[in-house]
Amino acid sequence: LFILTGIFLIITGAIYSWPEVGPAPNIFQINIAPPDISYGLLQIPPFGEGLVWQLITICAAGAFISWALREVEIARKLGIGYHVPIAFSFAIFAYLAATVIRPILLGSWGHGLTYGILGHLDWTNNIGFQQLNYHYHPGHMLAISFFFASAFALSLHGGIILSVTNPKKGEVVKTAEHENTFFRDVLGYSVGALGIHRLGLFLALSAGFWCAVLDFTTGTFWTRPWPEWWTWWLKFPWWS
Repeated sequence: LFILTGIFLIITGAIYSWPEVGPAPNIFQINIAPPDISYGLLQIPPFGEGLVWQLITICAAGAFISWALREVEIARKLGIGYHVPIAFSFAIFAYLAATVIRPILLGSWGHGLTYGILGHLDWTNNIGFQQLNYHYHPGHMLAISFFFASAFALSLHGGIILSVTNPKKGEVVKTAEHENTFFRDVLGYSVGALGIHRLGLFLALSAGFWCAVLDFTTGTFWTRPWPEWWTWWLKFPWWS
């Protein structure tokens, strides 16, 4: 129900924003923006001026949370761990940080994430310039580092699996010991078949977590430009 209602609202919101796009049917320019900041948290805006964004956010949050609970139910029936719903909950947390938590902390739904491809990029760009430079946010640094690290680690994992299970014609499939030996020779250490999945999960969850921290701390707990946050580093005695 949440999914179908949300899809209907997205289509409706896109129709409302179509006059702003222009005669050329460019889907990249479709934009569903949050209400104006002046509406705050309690005032209800007109449908085409932010209410559709609020309804889509409710449907999206409801769909994500109910799907995570469904994953818990399936895991319980199968008698397996709750690793999948826990991992999914980090993605939900990152979404809610940008659309719910940060707007509440700032006192207006107008601070929420804009829906739309170019609109989302503009929102990210504007938030970054409001704090002078987003890249100096320690959460941004950690999130990007974990994103790249997870992509690197899991691409190595995928590559080695394909290399040992797809031998040349006439050769036999290699074993896990070949995988471990390869990484011991290349990197000096092999984390193992189970370890790489634990490492990949940790890296991916860390990326999502620090994305959430990045969102709800910008403009709330820290209102000054982010480069100024690093002044504590310059105050260490060994620099003077």
